[in-house]
Amino acid sequence: MSEFLFLFDYRFFLLLSWLLLSIWGLYVNTFRALVDRVRAGVSSLPVNRVDDKLLHSLLAAPNHERPFHIEAALLSSLQIILGTITFYTFLKQGVDSTPTRLIFYFLVSTGIAFLWERTWTGIASHSIAASSFLSLHLTIGKPFMVLIQIVSFPLSLILLKIERLMRRMADPRIEVADEKNELADHIRTLSRESSTLDPEVFEIVGNTLEMGHLHVRDVLVPRNQVQVLDCQDSIEENLQIVRTCGHTRLPICEGDLDHCIGIIHVKYAFRLLTEGKKIDLRKLSKTPAIVSTDDPLPVALKKMMRWKIHMALVQDEFGGIDGVITLEDILEEVVGEIQDEFDAEENTVQKSGVGKWKVSGLSPIHELPEELGVEEEEELTSFGGHITKELGRIPEVGEVLKLKNLQITILDADETRVQLTEVTLLSSNNETIS
Repeated sequence: MSEFLFLFDYRFFLLLSWLLLSIWGLYVNTFRALVDRVRAGVSSLPVNRVDDKLLHSLLAAPNHERPFHIEAALLSSLQIILGTITFYTFLKQGVDSTPTRLIFYFLVSTGIAFLWERTWTGIASHSIAASSFLSLHLTIGKPFMVLIQIVSFPLSLILLKIERLMRRMADPRIEVADEKNELADHIRTLSRESSTLDPEVFEIVGNTLEMGHLHVRDVLVPRNQVQVLDCQDSIEENLQIVRTCGHTRLPICEGDLDHCIGIIHVKYAFRLLTEGKKIDLRKLSKTPAIVSTDDPLPVALKKMMRWKIHMALVQDEFGGIDGVITLEDILEEVVGEIQDEFDAEENTVQKSGVGKWKVSGLSPIHELPEELGVEEEEELTSFGGHITKELGRIPEVGEVLKLKNLQITILDADETRVQLTEVTLLSSNNETIS
């Protein structure tokens, strides 16, 4: 009798442990499924989870890597192993233990454990991520996420060292080429399936796929380039800015963007002006919407469409405002540059002589002439940013610099950035090429 009770307690403990692992794996994979949906642009974070640091840390990971893959793999392995042992223990009791039967029970137990694991963590988790009760499940699952991080930390550390070792052994050029070719493979697949589509459509499809790898910080308008209205200035001064800036929406601030009190559409101001009524810019403004610099671009697009806004402030991790983002900025990543009758044609690189160019500080590095030999860096995209980094400060107007084989004369600059330069290509003996 005591032996039977011990056996029952032993099997009950195995069953309870296996069920706990199943619930654990379910919630870990629910978080992963939600991140996949957000990255794909088919879902957005629940309203009460917009500021969730755990979810933002998962979304900040590279798009080609699924978050918590080590933790999920560990839980899946343990769940299948423990499930196999549990079912095998139940099946083999009270039956003739011949080798053939034991092998059969082991195979059946493994199959049941595998099917359960895939159904529970692979299918059910995706259903929860698309359900209306998602927020509740995220609240329940958060302790499980924190706990698995702690449990898996030693394993993650070991695998990270192994990954770094293997990366050093691999050819970095091949790795970069593989990442670039991944997008091309998607487009080629679409081309085979829809051969009647125009090349312009293929370009839009490619841009759309690539947009999933971009974040708000990649397309925002920096704060030093944002035209704002200051409520501390007179109404005449603000209206003069409205008339000349060429924008339909402008932030209204108390000094600077960090103290923005709203976004104003200029049509309301001009409507009151034509009616001869008093204009109060504060009352005309609407509360500014805020997105994070780390938000993936599809997520920001979903938010702005849901909020029915055309402009939002971009907030950094410290609560400051880095700039603004508009629907036009996001759509330009898909369809290319959108230019209306008020946009000035700007040639940021102009050849001014033999071996000489006038280059705007905002000119993208990838648009510079190949003769200059300026290599694009991941964290730097503009020529002015490249100069500032090499010099360690913002140069003054009239200053002449020598960077590698270039002589750079600063024609225009302010306290925040380089605006216009003249670049002269030098020969190997530092003489101007003529």
